[in-house]
Amino acid sequence: SILPLSSPDLVLIGHMAKEMRYQGSGSSHINPVKLVSLTDAMPNAPFFTCCDEQGLVTQETLQEAEKYAKAHKTAVVVAGLPEVYESEALDREHMGLPDGHNRMIETVAAANPNTVVVLLGGSAMELPWADKVKGILYMGLSGQAGGQGAANLLTGSANPSGKLTETWPVSYEDVVSGNTFGKRNVEYQEGIYVGYRYYDKAEKAVRYPFGHGLSYSSFTYSDLKADRKTASVRITNSSSVKGTEVVQLYIAPPEGGLFRPQKELKGFARVELEPGESKDVTFLLDDRSFAVWSDGWKIPSGTYTVLIGASSRDIRLQSAVEIAGEEICAPAWQEDSWYETLSGEPNRKDWESLMGHPVSVRPEPQKGQFTMDNSCMEMKDSSWIMKIQYKVTEHIIAKNFGGKKDWNDPAYRMTLISAVDCPLRAVIINSGGSMNDFLAAGLLQIANGHYLQGLKSLCTLGKAKKQ
Repeated sequence: SILPLSSPDLVLIGHMAKEMRYQGSGSSHINPVKLVSLTDAMPNAPFFTCCDEQGLVTQETLQEAEKYAKAHKTAVVVAGLPEVYESEALDREHMGLPDGHNRMIETVAAANPNTVVVLLGGSAMELPWADKVKGILYMGLSGQAGGQGAANLLTGSANPSGKLTETWPVSYEDVVSGNTFGKRNVEYQEGIYVGYRYYDKAEKAVRYPFGHGLSYSSFTYSDLKADRKTASVRITNSSSVKGTEVVQLYIAPPEGGLFRPQKELKGFARVELEPGESKDVTFLLDDRSFAVWSDGWKIPSGTYTVLIGASSRDIRLQSAVEIAGEEICAPAWQEDSWYETLSGEPNRKDWESLMGHPVSVRPEPQKGQFTMDNSCMEMKDSSWIMKIQYKVTEHIIAKNFGGKKDWNDPAYRMTLISAVDCPLRAVIINSGGSMNDFLAAGLLQIANGHYLQGLKSLCTLGKAKKQ
């Protein structure tokens, strides 16, 4: 109940309160017409930066943040993912915030029990302090007016009504694809169990479930009516605050048969209600609402359950629906397989049974076997010529960034990775003529240890230039 804030006696803490993360890195960059930070939108609130742009703190700044927190009724800490943590063309290295942000939040929360965190960033994060603060306002990447938007939400001028479009796991260790993602040979062994489809059926604890989102309003669900073609439910605003709810419809399949998620989202509706107002929400159902893929879309016979809720784990109402379809038997390999039990991690044996054939493993690229499909990044650790190529590319790209090779600059980092981690054949296309077929062939032959052939290609390039 700490939000909306009831008193103007608050302090803003954190570099991001003044320099908000409002957009992504890479091709999504825009030049804002008017950029409003939280300190701009709340000019009467005292502000202490505490950390720098990368989230670094010192013991002295933490002690000062503690003093600020103790001196005010409410402490609002602004934290999240710095620009260098997430960008186009790059995978995130982890799901954590900067260590300094975590230390800052925990220090402030220990000093002031009325601590609220405004969270900025483009995707799910690990929040080890989530149970130590009274409120979290997730703003995502909110655009040039994000500061005013956050201020409106904090003070109650606007009512939050967003819902998460992804599950937030407690930690990256809980991500079922964590051991395969980011590798050269990415195998999607988890199959259909992506996001809530995995967490819910595996009954694994999560930080926030798919579809979760709080509001200053409260809503009552009632009068669910469901059949083969429609499902309707009455939503009532049971609070004194006008608000908007996103009602979600899930369908749970019959027990037995082909392996399937515990439930699947099949519809959602946004309904805005005045205090005390009720509205009926109706969802249309069709064959695909109940179907499963088995050499085509088919509807297994049995008892399905229509579930209505505020998130995948906040189911308010449910109703059974009997469907006359066809009998689809589970294959022999399915019994006690990972896809049926979701115990532990998926394994190759069950995955190949699911695929219906053995799945070969692509060998790691090795010197002597490099091709035009390999990148400079893949070849440079075993090839001196590709190390030189990497350094040359660094130098060329740095020219566009004031001569600086700054890995903390996400634009520089993205541009460099895009150049050195794409196949050599793509470099020829993207280089604007500075890398042609003869040069690429020569570099590739030298990288493979064929020095004479490589020099011959380079000589051919030299002759062509003279002509």
